[in-house]
Amino acid sequence: MKSIYAANLGLMLMAGLLLGCLTIHKQTKGKVVQGIQGQIFEQKGNQMPQVGKLVSKGVGYATQIYVFEPTSIQTARQLSGSIFSLPSTKLIGAFATDSLGHFKVNLAPGRYSIFVGYENGYYANSFNQLNELGIVQVSAGNFVAMEVIISAKASY
Repeated sequence: MKSIYAANLGLMLMAGLLLGCLTIHKQTKGKVVQGIQGQIFEQKGNQMPQVGKLVSKGVGYATQIYVFEPTSIQTARQLSGSIFSLPSTKLIGAFATDSLGHFKVNLAPGRYSIFVGYENGYYANSFNQLNELGIVQVSAGNFVAMEVIISAKASY
């Protein structure tokens, strides 16, 4: 009698484990698994290399990440240095960083221009050979690691 009870209990445990695995699979099946992730930093003041002074990326900066369709320098109005007015290309989404500037954004595979909200504009400090601002290429199943260092108030 005990062996039948033990066998039934074993079968029920195995069935429970299998159903649990199926439930986990269903929960993760539709999950987006690509995009961008990283941190935003702000540098201020004298950033010239000095003997005995460590090079700093700056401090974490809480802001918004703005994802646009690829945006060229010609279609964005420069306000000051690397700060632009609202780009004329399509906004894909805006995403908040945490208090230290960390972010993780799910995006469909494709090419995007990444801007950072800074003061009263959109900060982008890089461009490619096509004069596209803040370009990132997202591929299926991968998160692109990014560090954006806002250096608008730094001197070199």
